[in-house]
Amino acid sequence: MPSRHGNGNLANMVTAPRPAPSRKPPVAMRAASEASEAAAEEPTETKEEKSFMDKFGVVIYIGLWYVFNIGYNIYNKKALISYPYPWACALWQMSFGWLIFVPLWILRIRKTPKLTVSQAVTLAPSALGHLATHVGAVIAFFAGAVSFGHIVKASEPVVSSFLNFAFLGEVMPWQVYASLLPIIGGVGLASASELSFNWLCFGAAMGSNLGSASRAVYSKKVMSGGDIGKNMDSANVYAVLTIMATFMLIPISLAIEGPSAMLKGFKLAYHSGGMSFMWQMILSGFYYYMYNEVAFLALGKLDPVSHAVCNTMKRVVIIITAIFVFRNPVTGLGVLGSSIAILGTLIYSLAKNKYAK
Repeated sequence: MPSRHGNGNLANMVTAPRPAPSRKPPVAMRAASEASEAAAEEPTETKEEKSFMDKFGVVIYIGLWYVFNIGYNIYNKKALISYPYPWACALWQMSFGWLIFVPLWILRIRKTPKLTVSQAVTLAPSALGHLATHVGAVIAFFAGAVSFGHIVKASEPVVSSFLNFAFLGEVMPWQVYASLLPIIGGVGLASASELSFNWLCFGAAMGSNLGSASRAVYSKKVMSGGDIGKNMDSANVYAVLTIMATFMLIPISLAIEGPSAMLKGFKLAYHSGGMSFMWQMILSGFYYYMYNEVAFLALGKLDPVSHAVCNTMKRVVIIITAIFVFRNPVTGLGVLGSSIAILGTLIYSLAKNKYAK
């Protein structure tokens, strides 16, 4: 018996402290349970968000891409009518992007790009191509109808194919080159029948094509796979090119149009249009940057065929909208030529995707 009591007392001494820890496990279990429930809820929400973007993300991006692009073409033309200084307008629109991406960097919403002087030098030709693409388009839309400018810009694949052959030695299958014929024929027919045709509009639009194609060829030859800096995603690459192109454009635009003439023209436009003119300038700059910003989000989610279709439809929508808004007269042959040229760009993209892989 004493031994039992001794064992009992020993058992009591051993088990006596247990109630204190025994109160903690339920708390820990509840905490663990709550944490697991929270963890279970978080993936569910993330999954729902991903599911929403998977379903509607492409449509949203394409819709914004179209809206911003249409908005830019309308307000850019209106601004050019009120303020007939295309180099100044191009400089303003290029500079407007700074008001968007610089605050994003300062607030750390977007990572700040970091690159060396040598990396900046590597990007310089692309920035020059970016400059030529934008300025050429602005001058073309200043000199002629927006619809006609886009018809000429539809011939970019012809310029791109020539530059790829000249500088990269790229020879594509005959089917791809054959698909260029409708583009050439359509642009020629539309140009011959265009009532507002002028060589400045045609030449500037072709210069824009040359800048865009040169930028693409240079990127393929030099930039692809190269080290162009830190935090240089697509959005930041575009922002850096915008900064460099702005610095290139400042002396050129001032030399061509002159600061005094720019200022005098701005005062006259503001005196005539007031805040309506100011909104034309602001929206042209905003839409210009935003449609380029959204474009890479939209195109990054599309396969080559869908990309070709969406890009073709975008140009069709812009041309129709411009004709409707600005009441530009068009002939039957002009409509036919435009249709052939636009359809040719789609055929070219599809042929290149199929035969030139």
